Amino acid sequence: MSLWRHFYNREETASQLTQSMIEWQEKWRWDFVKINPAACYHVLDWNAEYRFFDDESREPELVRTAVDSADDIEKIQVLNPKKGHLNDQLQVIFNLREHFGPDLPIVETVFSPMETAHRLMHGREDLQMLRKKAPEAFHELLQSITQTFLLFADACMNAGADGLFFATKWASTDWMTWAEYEEFGKPYDLQILNAMSAREAMLMLHVCGERTHLLKMLDYPVDIFSYDFFADGAPSPHQVAGQTGKFILGGISPEKMESGVDGVIEDCRASVKFPDGWQALRAFFPTESMTTRSSN
Repeated sequence: MSLWRHFYNREETASQLTQSMIEWQEKWRWDFVKINPAACYHVLDWNAEYRFFDDESREPELVRTAVDSADDIEKIQVLNPKKGHLNDQLQVIFNLREHFGPDLPIVETVFSPMETAHRLMHGREDLQMLRKKAPEAFHELLQSITQTFLLFADACMNAGADGLFFATKWASTDWMTWAEYEEFGKPYDLQILNAMSAREAMLMLHVCGERTHLLKMLDYPVDIFSYDFFADGAPSPHQVAGQTGKFILGGISPEKMESGVDGVIEDCRASVKFPDGWQALRAFFPTESMTTRSSN
């Protein structure tokens, strides 16, 4: 079991994020740590500018875009992940591994190239317009982003991460048909995931939102499928587990959280009725300390 959240006023620097993650983990002793960086960290080195606030509930706001038109795409070159804000993330991984030792599983949050692209712009509508008006240039943008995060993902493993929490909000019928995602999303997702699979990284695919294309993504080379069990159009976790033989990771119902924990507990019980699930999970995370943490 694990849980994560943003502390928006403690995500701007490597030292802030390190300390907030340590405090969160030491308070709750989760079975694994999902590093939860600022949701704009991946575009800051391309000179997209975001304003941070001294308020843990206020998300950073876009101040200056990096891409306003197809003419700006040539400025988005492959980055060296050992510099700038990407290197700050590597430092966080190193700090957490040094603090917690070798046994605690740690995954870094990496966004799909499509998700990263839209953070360079004013919003999703701008990306849609660029994709439709200049598809070749848009593919060039996605490839530069992909090459950067291939290097970054590899550096995350070298810094001490066990794997990636790979997230996309674009694999939804609200934004794209599956044919469109197959052209602009899947090929770039798979470049990163295939490379990390070859490194035997632990890979979690998070498909965010409602009415997703999750059932068309079950051939992705990941170990765990993550999504909102309670979203409109979401398949049951038992269906996804049955079709893939993989682990399924899901959230808790916000509505039930507001009314008390009893409903949340019942949902959790219903989701873990796999007879060999715990033994399989122990084999996946073969650490003695995991049993101790979970029993507490």
